[in-house]
Amino acid sequence: MLILAMSLSGSLIFFAIVLCAVLGKRVISPGWVYSMLRLDLLFFCLPFPKYNSGYKYGLLRILGIRQQWDMNDIATMNFIGIEEGGRLHINFQTYIIAMWFVWVCGLLLAGAKNLWKYREAKAAVENPQVSQSNYLEIFERVKREVGIKKRIVLLCADEVETVCTMGVFRKYVIIPERGLTEEEIYYSLKHELIHVKRADVAWRYLSLLAVLLHWFNPLVYLFFYAMSVYCEQSCDAILVQDLDKAARKRYGELIINMAQDDGEGRWKYRTYLGGSKKMIKWRLIKMMESRKRNRLERMVSLLLGVAILFGGSLSVCAYENPQVIRDADAVMFEALQDEKGTWGVTTEEIQFSEEEVLDFVEFLGDDGISYNLSELQNGGTERAGCIHSYVKGYVTYHYKYSSGGCKIDYYSADVCERCGEVIMKDYSHTVTSTKCTH
Repeated sequence: MLILAMSLSGSLIFFAIVLCAVLGKRVISPGWVYSMLRLDLLFFCLPFPKYNSGYKYGLLRILGIRQQWDMNDIATMNFIGIEEGGRLHINFQTYIIAMWFVWVCGLLLAGAKNLWKYREAKAAVENPQVSQSNYLEIFERVKREVGIKKRIVLLCADEVETVCTMGVFRKYVIIPERGLTEEEIYYSLKHELIHVKRADVAWRYLSLLAVLLHWFNPLVYLFFYAMSVYCEQSCDAILVQDLDKAARKRYGELIINMAQDDGEGRWKYRTYLGGSKKMIKWRLIKMMESRKRNRLERMVSLLLGVAILFGGSLSVCAYENPQVIRDADAVMFEALQDEKGTWGVTTEEIQFSEEEVLDFVEFLGDDGISYNLSELQNGGTERAGCIHSYVKGYVTYHYKYSSGGCKIDYYSADVCERCGEVIMKDYSHTVTSTKCTH
């Protein structure tokens, strides 16, 4: 199941990132962790395992490993088949259908719950715009410091006890219009405009998408919380990098004053200056310890990030796409769909035509080992005096399509591993690929 493969890939990378963040906290910065978590989001949200064939075969070639096929499992695998007459057959294991049904039901329930909370949060943009000149003057000054030229709407909301940012395409900064000193206004607005500069609200929405897609995975909720924590910590690190100890202390007091005790729910769709007491404690500790990393530490972090992403990407190779079997006999499809524990559908005739060119011929043994027939026949013992040692398997004919895909015709056969003599038997089946990786 594709969603499980995506969940596995994202979870493995997340686990590796957290492990490095804990063990290497003196070397690794919150900014590095936040950047890695954003990259991990791609593994949670994009179907990389679906298109893993080229990556998988490329790795095998680099490592010098020949691709092996287990032909004995073909009767129990998930497949899409095209009969000789053109009829389409879809065959999946029953448990796969059940898992998809449960996942869709959970996705709909989680989506409905979050949609209701989103509508409540979106009502905040109906507040009036800030009119006080000192707020607007500081706001424009901070925008220049951060390097933002696009229009940002500054709203006031007295019922909001913290400063927050929301919106992906049209961005809003919401701030209480009374009760803050000029220095607090400056720090609050700079914190939120750093979020705007990094598009943190958009990344927050992608984190929510990961939670919806992988609602069954406990680690994805921990991932969402970690994204929130390191988003704020990395933002604090950018803000305080040029501040002295006294200024950092005053900024920390502002964060404490903005603390929220009402949970994550109402702040799920925005970034905000405050947070829970536990989150604020971590932020204050990291903020006081924040420093610029030296060149060696940055290089170690870079190499570590590359190693984590490469190692995690290997997990996408575990996913096997449903096979496409073309031009097989109708009796074969009927026998496969009669297997216990499968679910099948047969449609009317379909039409297809693609120009094809024979590329190469190989022999694939039942043990999964490929034999080059031309090498066996040219370098082996003379057939007349050979004491034959036959291997059972399939002679495979590889054809390339003009569209870039390919097909492999399988014929049952025996081949002598000493002289290369081939005894052809019956046609077995055909496997096609939309993109040739052979």
